[in-house]
Amino acid sequence: MESQYFEKETKMDNPLNKALTIALIILIFIGIIYLFFGIQNLSKETRYIGVEPTNNTIEVSGSGVVYTVPDTAVASFSAITEEQTINLALTKNKEKINRVIDFLKRQGVNEEDIKNLDFNVYPKYQWQTTGVDLSVYPNGRRVIVGYEAVESLEVIIRNSDNIGRVIQGSIDAGASQVSNLKFIINDEEVIKEEARKLAIEDAEKKAKEIATLLGVRIGSASGFTEEYDVPKFLLSDGSTTGSGADMEIVVRENKIEARVNILYDIK
Repeated sequence: MESQYFEKETKMDNPLNKALTIALIILIFIGIIYLFFGIQNLSKETRYIGVEPTNNTIEVSGSGVVYTVPDTAVASFSAITEEQTINLALTKNKEKINRVIDFLKRQGVNEEDIKNLDFNVYPKYQWQTTGVDLSVYPNGRRVIVGYEAVESLEVIIRNSDNIGRVIQGSIDAGASQVSNLKFIINDEEVIKEEARKLAIEDAEKKAKEIATLLGVRIGSASGFTEEYDVPKFLLSDGSTTGSGADMEIVVRENKIEARVNILYDIK
């Protein structure tokens, strides 16, 4: 028993064993420190994954306005025919719409600017009491007495100065009604680009003024949004003059406005 105790105590007192034990403790301590700081650095590196770092910025808005007269008209031309049979209603209505199309082409309207918009056939009903058993049908019987054929075209008229004569001539040719007349700008994108340019210049001017007051300089734009206000001119009271072949449509000037929001970095 004493010899076993002596051998154990001798091993513990061995200088080599003591040195190895101390070295092992130091390595474990260093490993713990390295692991701690490694986790800290990883946290810093991954903190902004998927998140844009916030910079000092100036956000400004600007607007640009361009006035222009619409140069293109769009309208719906409809032919309506009522007859006792479907075939007769369709045949006569087709003749009307073909005369309207022929007239439009003679007025210089391109074939690709004439599109079928709508086509319908409706039964026409009437309440009858003659020959009806009123004990069964006290108010009479609802019966079909005819059919109504309706065909509509959407027409683009690129010479808006001629719109009055086109409308009147189409009615004379067989159109039952002309509706949804509106005026648009054919090269709208060109006008919008001009308005956008003015809006950006307005925003940049404001940004420079603000930067001067703050004692800083603006850098590159880091954010941009835009929107437009492009009204569609609709035919309304007081916008027509004359009648018949001399009817003219007065087209008013349109206001096209671009609005932008720009985010500038501060240097």
